[in-house]
Amino acid sequence: MKLIEGLKLEVNETFIACHITQLTEELKEGIRVHLQNICHGKGLVSKGLLAHSYLRTLQNFRDRYVEKTVNIKKGMIGELLTHYVVHDFLDDFDVVSPFFNMEEKSQRKGFDLLLTTNDGQEVWITEVKSGEINSIGCPDRATRGFLHTAKRDLKKRLNEPEETFWLNAINTAQNAILGCTDYKDAVLKILDEEAVSAADDKASGLDNNVILVSVLFFDINKPFEIKNTEEVSHDIAAENLFNKVITFSIQKGTYENIAKFLFEEELDGV
Repeated sequence: MKLIEGLKLEVNETFIACHITQLTEELKEGIRVHLQNICHGKGLVSKGLLAHSYLRTLQNFRDRYVEKTVNIKKGMIGELLTHYVVHDFLDDFDVVSPFFNMEEKSQRKGFDLLLTTNDGQEVWITEVKSGEINSIGCPDRATRGFLHTAKRDLKKRLNEPEETFWLNAINTAQNAILGCTDYKDAVLKILDEEAVSAADDKASGLDNNVILVSVLFFDINKPFEIKNTEEVSHDIAAENLFNKVITFSIQKGTYENIAKFLFEEELDGV
């Protein structure tokens, strides 16, 4: 796994812990490299359409971001950071859902991210919970709280007879996956089977692999303990709610400077 200045990452079979200590030039360059694929999906970007250029992607981000409430902005930056870390560092996974919601400029209805293993044989449903705590708060407690909130939301969603979640997932995966027929067909088959189960009122969280993500915006000099993320993962796995569970915790000092960086990129007209 590569190392870059400003980011500390530990990856295990059951947990991922990421501390973003500084928005360095190296980290900014990583975001530049991956932003189009993150926002639109590799499949669409590979077609070379002008609508998916780097500059238009920055403009699209601004249009979607500036009028949102503070809490939604935190959620958007949390999801963006999750996408970035997966794209740049987690070589065993591919993201098969774009950050942008294509139908409208509101939040996506359904799952935050869809990940797949490189062979397309496993799909991982990913839920991201982001937020801040006050200056006397406990980063371990906040991180644990976000992970359990993500768990509860996915437990509810994956056991509901709601076919729409899965149909949305199929539509986004169609556009995000590069044109490798076997790979695409394997992923779409998994999603289609889950859509049918939901429509037939047979949905079960036990059929699904999940990644529960916490993104904490808090003083990076007071980081959450990595063992805390590991313990939460073991505790949730023991509840036997899902097939497989990975917890993925990110901490960064603030969310505002990510948006500021992207706005400055747009002004520079790069």
